Amino acid sequence: MTVQPSEMFSDIMELEIADGLKDLLMDYGFTCEKILRIQSSQLASILGVEDYIGKIVYNAAKNVSK
Repeated sequence: MTVQPSEMFSDIMELEIADGLKDLLMDYGFTCEKILRIQSSQLASILGVEDYIGKIVYNAAKNVSK
């Protein structure tokens, strides 16, 4: 059975962040679980964004995971 991207990244779609960031996260294969396994500064580095954006994404993932 093939997992559809919308199923695989459904938790990313729930994040309260800009759609462009959601697209970027999905392009890199991130799920909320994967986001929470690394530091926000590492996430920012991988995505090529400022550290504060990494913190925003990390905190959004944390809120969805509650």
